[in-house]
Amino acid sequence: MRVLLLIATLSCPGIAMAACPAVDPGLAIKATPLFESLKLSKTQDTGSALASKIWALFGTAPDAQAQDLLDKGKQNIQWGAFDEAEAALSNLVDYCPDYAEGWNQRAFARFLKNDFDAALSDLDRALELEPRHFGAMAGRGLTLLRQGRQVLGLQAIREAVKVHPWINERHLLPPEERT
Repeated sequence: MRVLLLIATLSCPGIAMAACPAVDPGLAIKATPLFESLKLSKTQDTGSALASKIWALFGTAPDAQAQDLLDKGKQNIQWGAFDEAEAALSNLVDYCPDYAEGWNQRAFARFLKNDFDAALSDLDRALELEPRHFGAMAGRGLTLLRQGRQVLGLQAIREAVKVHPWINERHLLPPEERT
């Protein structure tokens, strides 16, 4: 049944969906000590392990319907089907407008389509919902850099490094600013 609802939702974007449940506040509570440890991590291995745990929390959608849309969007990104990814993720953010990862993933699909203004708008929303979202911060930095906005792009990456000192995008900063 869930698969049929997902197919109907993706093929008929205007279909009415049930209300998305609230994002579980327990996830933010679980994430807080991980973010604190990540900020203090002394090695890349430790930082990467902590970041993976945070990504797992980010990727926990509010319900099965939202999870299906997120998974479909991410799968389409992996396949290079960016229009389909954007459609699934647009359905997700319409359904669950308070779920930060939906906005972040749609931004990524839009970035890959070179729709940088739309990507930035989505990243801003993701960061409103989860100000510690280092992936959205780094994505914002990369998007600004692609637009030729060097100063703002590097500043966004610096913000991401404050949260996740081992994030890959740190290599875009001058050597003296890298962890």
